[in-house]
Amino acid sequence: MNVLFVHEVDWLAKVVFDMHFLAESLSLLGHKVFAIDYESMWRRDGPFDFGNLRTRQVEGVSRAFPGASVCLRRPGFIKLPGLSRLSVAFTHYFEIQKMLRERDIDAIMLYAVPTSGLQTVHLARKFNIPVVFRSIDIVHVLVPYPVLRQVTKFLEKRVYSSVDMVLPDTPQYARYMLGLGIAESRVKLLPFPVDTGLFRPSVDCTEVRQKWGLTEQDLVIVFIGTLFEFSGLDAFIHEFPRIKKEVPPAKLLIVGDGPQRARLEGIIAELDLGKEVIITGFQPYPTMPQYINLATVCINPFVISDDTMDIFPAKIMQYVACGKATVATALRGITTLLPGESHGVVYVTSAADMATEVISLLGSAERRRKLECGGADHVRQTYSYENIAHQLEVILEEVIREKQHEAASRRT
Repeated sequence: MNVLFVHEVDWLAKVVFDMHFLAESLSLLGHKVFAIDYESMWRRDGPFDFGNLRTRQVEGVSRAFPGASVCLRRPGFIKLPGLSRLSVAFTHYFEIQKMLRERDIDAIMLYAVPTSGLQTVHLARKFNIPVVFRSIDIVHVLVPYPVLRQVTKFLEKRVYSSVDMVLPDTPQYARYMLGLGIAESRVKLLPFPVDTGLFRPSVDCTEVRQKWGLTEQDLVIVFIGTLFEFSGLDAFIHEFPRIKKEVPPAKLLIVGDGPQRARLEGIIAELDLGKEVIITGFQPYPTMPQYINLATVCINPFVISDDTMDIFPAKIMQYVACGKATVATALRGITTLLPGESHGVVYVTSAADMATEVISLLGSAERRRKLECGGADHVRQTYSYENIAHQLEVILEEVIREKQHEAASRRT
């Protein structure tokens, strides 16, 4: 198959995530994979850099799996606030049209809604090519401007109702699609894929331990991910003096960066925790298993709210795949996939409760072992990227056959 992935974020700068896993795993299965992205993290290179409308091509992109190969097409845009995303809506249209004409595309994997969702659906109909939408978020909830949320929700419904198949990665997102009126026959759950060859127990973490001045005696609590305002790390750090009092060797390692970092650094300074709490900034993706294996306990303290309840924190799957006892706030987006301690995760509802459970786990190697064993086996058997890639391959072949059958029926 020739498969085109259409996204509206920066394929090269975005942290390695779902679209990279699925695109690259299909390429490893022998399919030709193309991608169109938007350089959403753009910066102007000087006062006279206003961008351009030319398309750049990057061959052989491989961010998740060595040996994978994705051909990335990057349409140009105008580097001015407001006009950047508007202009890329037009350049995406013409680039998608060109790809469908010239590359013999068999199916489209769509991740975009407001920037290029409707354009993709329109062009796919024109060329009689099936579109599969990959749902990893409730898109309108992520829009920072309230006035634009209803517009985005309207666009969501238009896009979802027009594609051939929707593939949510959690049961909550599947129910959301059904609630919008999408036919049940066109909604199939496809869980987030985990590279269990990379994220596995017993990875040597000596290098990162030394890099951050940690010793074998330290009991390290690890958080990995983008530091969003809803990370919950601010409240957890306020609880850290209690953890330190109960478990003196405890250290907190925050591997990531983001808008909340300055606030977190202020709290660390205020509580005089500079030697106990370390923020590393973003680190290379291949080193993530080392950081996770460094942990005694891993955490995900996301604040629970209407906006976050259905978020799927993929990092928790990676923690558990590495055989690490994990404490997380009880978001529906993850509890339905890893229901509890038998699957490696202790769920809580507040930072205070999280601190209490972390103290308990740091003090009990036996309890940690019970969590570690069941969780890693479950993730390896159910969510390995090989299993998910084969499921996606079957789904794409199915929608291609159905589209071809529809076309043949119209001709007769």
